[in-house]
Order: sequence, then structure tokens, then C-alpha cells
Amino acid sequence: MKHLVGDRAFYKTLISVAAPLVLQQLITTSVQLVDNVMVGRLGEQAIGSVAVVNQLYFIVILVTFGALGGAGIFTAQYYGSKDYDRLKETFRFKVIVGFLIATLSFILFTLFGRTFMSLFTDNPVTIQGGLNYLNIIKWSAFPWILSVAISNTFREIGITKPLLKISIFTILANTALNFILIFGLFGFPALGIIGAAIATLIARVLEFVLTLILLNTKGSIFNTKLLKMFVINKKLLSSIVIMAIPLTINELLWSSGQTAYLHAYSTRGDSALAAMNITGAISQLVFVMFGGIATAVAVMVGNTLGKNELEQAKDNAKKLIAFSVGVAIIAGMILFILSFFILGIYDVVDTTKQIAAFNIRVNALFIPFYSFNVALYFTLRAGGDTKSTMLIDSGYMWVVPVPIAMVLAYFTQLPVTLMFLIVQSMEIPKMLFGLSRYQKGYWIKNLAIGSYDEIA
Repeated sequence: MKHLVGDRAFYKTLISVAAPLVLQQLITTSVQLVDNVMVGRLGEQAIGSVAVVNQLYFIVILVTFGALGGAGIFTAQYYGSKDYDRLKETFRFKVIVGFLIATLSFILFTLFGRTFMSLFTDNPVTIQGGLNYLNIIKWSAFPWILSVAISNTFREIGITKPLLKISIFTILANTALNFILIFGLFGFPALGIIGAAIATLIARVLEFVLTLILLNTKGSIFNTKLLKMFVINKKLLSSIVIMAIPLTINELLWSSGQTAYLHAYSTRGDSALAAMNITGAISQLVFVMFGGIATAVAVMVGNTLGKNELEQAKDNAKKLIAFSVGVAIIAGMILFILSFFILGIYDVVDTTKQIAAFNIRVNALFIPFYSFNVALYFTLRAGGDTKSTMLIDSGYMWVVPVPIAMVLAYFTQLPVTLMFLIVQSMEIPKMLFGLSRYQKGYWIKNLAIGSYDEIA
């Protein structure tokens, strides 16, 4: 067991890298929970409307992370090898691709918003509420995605504390605006879920402005002039694209798979749809640790690989995986305890609360498996083994749990609680598949040296 435990310096580095992001996401999640409760005061149909739109937006979020993640792998390793010219080129790629994704999502939501909504519900009130929300929230993709391109680069080089301050300011503004615009305080009209959408849009713009200021003050190591935005070495561009394609496809398929789950659960009615939204909002209070794991792996494995310290990277990965599982067990206990009283903050019917309580306890039980798989995923990705991550993550999802969810939805009368339990239990065989790939060690390689030699 000693080889799975790091020394004091290891955990000091881990905490300094991961803690700011975990705290940032915990604050964000807490505020999102408050938003969720505020929307819940408008009724279950309002929760359903927002839940569907958020699920659609979730696809955009994960596709963005996938597309930018390919460049992020090189960012971490180029920073480790101190090749700052190439580091800037990876940032340019993120900005360009991020803007393209924002534009594409805006067009799709404008043209096919009603079609997307109808995949989850045939209730006209829920559909119209969702469209009203979507028509405003779709504009937030532009400031949000560009903020991600900047903030992800800061995280990949180990700078996280300023991002925490930006998040705290942004989410406090978002919360205040939600109270004012949803319920009509201080003379403003009560706009309901439209008010929630406007508040989110304003918050995203504020976040972008603050992130841009941070870029100009502390991001000189990767900042670039607009005139040089499209200056990217062709071979490096090719390497990033080759790396990014499997990640983007993976995130698109994975987020689509999550959307397929929600579709399957929604066949059990509006209460099930609302319960799934509540389950996700509360579970995120402990799932925030996953972002910390991802950042820690990028810095402590990716940067170390870039320095060509391959054995150290391997040792760090092993300890990070063990640490993530240990923390997940504690987080699962906390989530299980929360499930007995936190649902009292929602103004929904008892049936919805009962479904949500059961599903939250399922998540509490399986969170160590989720955490193990997340740590494995980002370890493989840090070394550029993106094809394996696609097979393990979205490939597995569409071959096993998604078909199971659809069969349960359309060919059985099982309640949504048992459907959720069966689908989530599929994380166990996925864990065994991922572990097998990790042990083969294909991810233990220095991409910075190989790609630099080719480019030079």
C-alpha cells in the first residue's frame, strides 16, 4: 500500500493545484443548486424546461472540452518543456475552435430548438418554457467558450487561484440577478425562467470580461496578438487535430449518451424528468472533485511527462488514482447523508422527492467507481492515448449502458429508480476495461519531444 501513498510534497502540490478548482466548482455548484431551487418554485414543468435546455447545453460544454482538450494536452507538456512559442500556438487553436463551436451551437439551437425539446417531452407548456429559456441562453455560448479557452490554459500551466476569484464574483452576481429577475425584486418585473436565462447571460459576459483582464495581466506566457491568431505551425496544427478528434468525438458521444439517458428516464413522466434534474444538481455538490482530479492529472502527470520524467509521471498517476478513490468514498458518505434531508428545500410533490432521494443514494454508492474511471481517463489522456479514452468512455457507453437504458424504457415497466440503478451499475465493468488499458502503459510518453522534433 505504501507505493499508493505520496509524501508531504506530493500532497502539497496536489492540494495547491486541485483545491482552488474544487472550491471554485463547489461554489458554482452551490449557486446552481440555489438557482435550481428558485426555478423549482415555479413548478415541475419549469424544472423540466430548464433541465432539457441544460442537457442540450451540456453537449456543447463537453464538445468544447473535448475539442480544446487536444490542444490542452500539448499545452501542459510544452509548459513542462518550457517551449513557450508552441504553448502560444496551442492557445490560438483553442480560441479559434472555441469560437467555431459557439457559432455552430447558436445556429443549431436557433433552427432546431423545438425539435430538440420535443425529444424529451410532449407537454406544450414545458416545450414553450424551454424555448423561451433557450432563445436567451444560446447567446451565452460565445463569452463562456472563450472564457474556457483562457481559463483552461491557465489551469494546464498550474495557475488556478485567480480563476477562483473570478468565479466567486461571477456566481455571486448570477445569484443576485436570479433573485431579482426571477421573482421581480427592487421594482423589476417577475420574469420566471426567462429571468434566470438573462441572469446567466449577464454572468457569462462578466466572467469573460474578468477572464480577459486576467489574460492581459498574468497570461503573457501564452497570450497572443490578434494579428497572429491564425499563425499556427502546420505540423503542430496537424498533431493537435489528430489528438483532438478522438477527444471531441468522445465528448460528443458521451454527452449525447447522457442525453439519451435523460430521454429514457423522461418516458416515466414529468416527475421523473424533474427528479433527474434534482438528482444531478445535488450530486454535483460532491462530484466537483472530478474537476480537481482532471486538473491535478494534467499538471502532475502531463507536465511531468513533458519534462521527460516518465517514471515520476507513472508514480504520480498511481498515487492520484488511489487518492481520488479514497476521497470519493468520503464524498459518497456525505452525499448519502445529504439525501435524507436536503430535498426539503424543493417545493415539489413527494413522488418527485422519493425518486430523487433514491437516485442520489445510488450516486453515493457508485461515486468511488466514477472517481476511479475519471482518474484513469485523464491519466490516459495526459499521455495522448486519446483513442483508448474514446473506446473506454463513449465507445463503451453506446455499446452497453445506452442500449440497456433504451430497452428498459421501451420494453419494460420498471420504475425510473430501478432503471437508474441498473444503468449506473455499468460503471463497474467499464472500470475493469480502463484498468487493463492503463496497465499496458501506452500513455507513458513525452509528446513535447516527439512533436517538437517533427516541427523543428
